[in-house]
Amino acid sequence: MQAVDLGRVSEIERESFKAPWSRGMIKGLCGLENAVCLVLDVDDVVQGYVSARVESDEIPILHVVNLAVAPALRRQGYGKMLLAGILKQGLDAGCEWSYLEVHTTNPAAIRLYRKAGFKIFRKRSHYYEDGSDAYEMGAAVEESLKSLGR
Repeated sequence: MQAVDLGRVSEIERESFKAPWSRGMIKGLCGLENAVCLVLDVDDVVQGYVSARVESDEIPILHVVNLAVAPALRRQGYGKMLLAGILKQGLDAGCEWSYLEVHTTNPAAIRLYRKAGFKIFRKRSHYYEDGSDAYEMGAAVEESLKSLGR
């Protein structure tokens, strides 16, 4: 992700989430040394993005922070492409495991993550700013990539 992409990424963020991250928050995350941020360009227009952090105490773990596709292009495989791309980046960084949080009321995202081999390992009540709940899901990175056909 480049600075020029931030406006469109912020727009997709606002269209996708009840409590969207601000442009500054996205810029801050993507500016971190341990961050990986990818965009999906379709016909030279940013139509999706994914961001993650490589977290490490002893073993690097990929924390997928945000993933969204523009509403008009959802359910066309772009979310799967973005997820596979960020998992590949995590694998290249030495991550064997990945985890993420997802709204309990987002069945499309939960389906995508389950297809990628992610499993729910706990529910976090009142996780999001608006008080809604999240599932924490995790998976082995290599197995997820295989599940996604990568």
